[in-house]
Amino acid sequence: MYFPEETYEKPLYDGDLPHHHHEKPHHKCPDFYRQQILTNAMRLAWEQHVYWTRMFLISTAERLADAGATTARLMQNPQDIANVFATYYPSDVTKKIAKLLTEHLQIGGDLIVALRDGKQAQAKELTTKWYANADEMSAAFAAINPNYKYEELRKMFYRHLELTTAEVSARLAKKYAEDIAAFGKVEREAMQMADYFTQGIFKEFMNRFV
Repeated sequence: MYFPEETYEKPLYDGDLPHHHHEKPHHKCPDFYRQQILTNAMRLAWEQHVYWTRMFLISTAERLADAGATTARLMQNPQDIANVFATYYPSDVTKKIAKLLTEHLQIGGDLIVALRDGKQAQAKELTTKWYANADEMSAAFAAINPNYKYEELRKMFYRHLELTTAEVSARLAKKYAEDIAAFGKVEREAMQMADYFTQGIFKEFMNRFV
């Protein structure tokens, strides 16, 4: 289940806690080392998603010379996220994940430029495309794992867009304290997104974590 970012510290896998040493286990204990590897990989990929998006935002807003290099690094992230899923899903699935996330970043990048340059009509059109892409991502993830629910995914991705928009707006308005606070919310929500995806994999492929 997806929870708002304020509750992202909910235990990751609270259904299966290790047995006390004096108890006889009734079933195999989960392999917490393998779980932690996946948890770390998923969190790192989504952490980098929002961090490189932030660096792109700053470079674009301030017209910095590193904008090209920063953009190139940001655009590696869809494949990085897809690679985390590649251990569990076939290539056609991971290619679609990378494609949709690439579109997500491209639309978001164009939106930042449009807002920076005061092109409100273009920004409105891009915002509509951005949310349509979120709908596509929700459907794509819901199709690969029975634990990924379309409405929960849609809520999650929409929240990501809302929080990112608030961050962008504050940065472009040069309200730097608000900008930093907004990014804190983006980061917390990204960790919740990562944990949602991780828990879905744990549940679907439980035999690989015991």
